Amino acid sequence: MTELLIFSFLAGAVLGQRFRVLVLLPVTFFLVLTVLPVGLMTSLGFLEGLKAAVFAAIALQAGYLFGSGARFALAAARAARVFARPVKAAR
Repeated sequence: MTELLIFSFLAGAVLGQRFRVLVLLPVTFFLVLTVLPVGLMTSLGFLEGLKAAVFAAIALQAGYLFGSGARFALAAARAARVFARPVKAAR
């Protein structure tokens, strides 16, 4: 389950770099549709699979938040470098 959470967080970070927040709805739906059957095939049971799906969705959203914050931090650093004020030199 730890691998699933790490993968979900990293996938959310990549999505946060490139897409708007509405991409989380279909990705979360696809995540739930894949985690529940895989959980049943690995004999986790329905409730354990549901718990894994919920935690993976939370990790996906946390990764999206991290990726979106990183995108804005990089854009702010780039803007500060491009539009920097000139330093007044003593004459």
